[in-house]
Amino acid sequence: MRQLIIEYVFEGHQRGYNFTSPTNGFNDDTLKLVWRSAMPRGQGWGAEVYVGARSLKTFALPDGRIALADVVVTGQKDEGGRGGIRRTVVDIMQPGEYHDMLVRRFHSYPPDVQQEASRKPGFGRRRLPKIHGAAQVVLSHPYMQAQLWQMVEALILHAALEALGKRWLGGQFFTFTTLALEYREESQLVVLPAQRASELQGTRPKLNIQALSL
Repeated sequence: MRQLIIEYVFEGHQRGYNFTSPTNGFNDDTLKLVWRSAMPRGQGWGAEVYVGARSLKTFALPDGRIALADVVVTGQKDEGGRGGIRRTVVDIMQPGEYHDMLVRRFHSYPPDVQQEASRKPGFGRRRLPKIHGAAQVVLSHPYMQAQLWQMVEALILHAALEALGKRWLGGQFFTFTTLALEYREESQLVVLPAQRASELQGTRPKLNIQALSL
């Protein structure tokens, strides 16, 4: 497994977002794809409520490897006083490593979060809509603070593990973003803060955003 880090550089001639980890061994196409894909979409990350917010995001690379980006809103401000600066650590792994990585991530949550995320819904109900092929599912949930959003992350990780675990059905890999402010050009499964989802729904009445059931 390899790792790439993207963060904001405040000094030197390359101020702004840069790869701050070694990039040797990665070709230009891979680096460009990671650069375009690692950060969750949307404007407004500078709002005070998102300081410390985290988003987990997966995407596939052309050579078959899988990337998992762990993005944190740092609370730092740029030279103009604008907030919303994010730091991203991207783990790049072979498909065979991906399942174990998700298991480790899931088990890093507090036991009560793991138990609740693993809870089976009542008969005839689903906690997450089923992912069909490449179709996108857009969900929403009220965002109050990073710690409370762990439940959303854990639920999506659990769903991803369940899909991979159905080996008799071929095991399904789907891309996900646990927190974004825009759904366009995002993962197959993306979760928006409820307020942002309401704003988007108001400008696009035909947009189907489903409330996430926890």
